[in-house]
Amino acid sequence: MYGAAVKVGPIPVGLLFLGGESELGKKDLGRGWGLRSGKVGSYHSQQLVYTFLGGESFHSGEPIKDEKGNWMVDEKKIPLTEDDRSNIKSYKMRYFVFWNDPVKDRKKRKKAKFQRELTYDLVKQTGKTEFLVYLPKEDKKPFGYPDGFLWNVEFVAGLYGGGRFGINVGEIADFLLGFTTLDLYDDDVEGKEKTSFPGFPFPAASPSESEDED
Repeated sequence: MYGAAVKVGPIPVGLLFLGGESELGKKDLGRGWGLRSGKVGSYHSQQLVYTFLGGESFHSGEPIKDEKGNWMVDEKKIPLTEDDRSNIKSYKMRYFVFWNDPVKDRKKRKKAKFQRELTYDLVKQTGKTEFLVYLPKEDKKPFGYPDGFLWNVEFVAGLYGGGRFGINVGEIADFLLGFTTLDLYDDDVEGKEKTSFPGFPFPAASPSESEDED
């Protein structure tokens, strides 16, 4: 880690480099330990802040590896782990998306939302769950990050090694409301029955991370 940056919500300001590659194309450096995303322990973090541009990635736990030892990732190049909650909290994104949301992407999300609502209405009216095969996959990270990411305030700095201090207002609210059985971010995986109807679209895993974060 080299440099320093402060981030209020999704917007960073500073000059910072965190992480790196042990070999070309293998983004495996950038280890940390502490309380992050509601979990205490080790995590993987990479970050680049150049004024207010750059990108960031995060996941806790060990990623699943293929037969060649490469990380298994989803369609957004986010590493997949055995822990469902860690997969919900992980992210990989570029800060540029806060300023650029193409019309075609907005239309795609709107179309999927309409198809999802229409499918649920058909099931409700007819009682035929067979229509669920037409249910489009719900993208809970359309920009590469979960909703809780937007409520984080943090400061990070270092020279080779470094530290991070932050507080996530949304996560605190989710924790407190959890005592009332209200799951603000729908990330409480224990006790939930996983969807298993025919045609359920699972995320397609890619064999390895091959694209640069920035």
